Amino acid sequence: MAFKTLYAVYYKGKPLGEHTTKEWESLLSIPRQAIRDYAREGRTYGKRYKFKMVGTVSSEGVESEPEEPGITMSDLAEFKRSVKVGDKFTYKSYRKDFVRGVQIELEKMIVVRKFPHLVQVASVKDPKRIATMSYAELYKQKKNKAKKKLTTGR
Repeated sequence: MAFKTLYAVYYKGKPLGEHTTKEWESLLSIPRQAIRDYAREGRTYGKRYKFKMVGTVSSEGVESEPEEPGITMSDLAEFKRSVKVGDKFTYKSYRKDFVRGVQIELEKMIVVRKFPHLVQVASVKDPKRIATMSYAELYKQKKNKAKKKLTTGR
């Protein structure tokens, strides 16, 4: 079953309709990726067009809720500023085991150093164990942890 994502387009605040990125590309001569990016980030294209993801349609015509948008550049930049040396995070590592397959190991880590695109973290239990994580990985973990707290009520 194939799914198509629908995007609503507004021209200077007035709605033009809802179509897929392929259809909007042919109608407005705007690249498909630009439509997806501008909708996800909530920006205006060419000071005229505003895009918004409205949902998905299957080949059977059943509409569903839109997927959760990815990380926007503004959210990531704000998160970079908020990360401080000493913050604690969980580091997820994957280990291949011949008998049991891929094993996921979670370990509490603390931020030791910050770089422009990466964060160096050290294990709370064993400070000699050091790893690097990207800001995007840290942001996803924080977002997932907040969701779990909301759903479990803890």
